[in-house]
Amino acid sequence: MTGDDVFRINDPETLKAVAHPLRQRIVLEIAVREHARAADLAKALGEPANSVSFHLRVLARAGLIEEAPELARDKRDRVWKRVIQQFTVDPGLADAGALFEPYLRWMRAMFLRDRAAPGKRHDYNTGVAHDGFFTREEAREMADEVKSVLDRWSDLTIERKRAAPDDPDRKYYQILFAVGPRDLAAEAAPED
Repeated sequence: MTGDDVFRINDPETLKAVAHPLRQRIVLEIAVREHARAADLAKALGEPANSVSFHLRVLARAGLIEEAPELARDKRDRVWKRVIQQFTVDPGLADAGALFEPYLRWMRAMFLRDRAAPGKRHDYNTGVAHDGFFTREEAREMADEVKSVLDRWSDLTIERKRAAPDDPDRKYYQILFAVGPRDLAAEAAPED
């Protein structure tokens, strides 16, 4: 994928549309199915169809999905398909961090759940923090390598989900990966 294939989010309304966790799941589910109706998505996500329909319209207004009338059974049938493959958020956009809030809440809850039940086997491996002393170029090279592995696994599991969309053993997992220099002074709490 070239840089031109990445959808750039540079306005607050589009950011708000994509920052919602259920909308993120809807876009992913459409990617798996390649196209879907609100009723199909509602069943797959365990959400009411009217709620899913609302979120589909928000995503369409933001330009992330579009109707696919060529796949509809009749004029009343609404089928949706994904328009973008990847997106990036303009770092200068006010409140760009809003996109990451659901991810950070999820990660915090996951770590706290592990602490509350030590030794209990969960459906995931919790994250591990690694430290190192990188040059900027080394950090970029390592991040590209890890991203390549994550992309490969993401593509593989989406294809497997596509082959068996109703497999109850195939659950939605989240992976977060971040690389950047630590600034401990900036991270210190005000009362420290």
